[in-house]
Amino acid sequence: MSAWILLCIHFFALSALAASMAKHQRDIFLQKVTATKTRTLQVIGWGLLLLSLLAIVVIEGASIGISIWLGVSTFAAISVALTLTYAPKKLLQLNFLVLGLLLLLGVVSFLT
Repeated sequence: MSAWILLCIHFFALSALAASMAKHQRDIFLQKVTATKTRTLQVIGWGLLLLSLLAIVVIEGASIGISIWLGVSTFAAISVALTLTYAPKKLLQLNFLVLGLLLLLGVVSFLT
């Protein structure tokens, strides 16, 4: 269960990092993004990646946690890259879908 939750968090983080890049901003957003919002997206992206690494290491231990984190990072990066390649305008909508999945997984994880 923790790997699925981690995947959702990584998708958000990598989406934020992609949205902070000028190249992708033209594809994702309708208007120009300010420098402050760009910096905020970078901080959110890197912060989520760092917090997810720390959380999975605490939950699973260092060796297994880092392995899970790297594997999930790879899958999330491929998902974000394919979304940006074929449907960049859908990235924001997909983030809402992932948020719903994250909330569902959080409730299920809490109840079990």
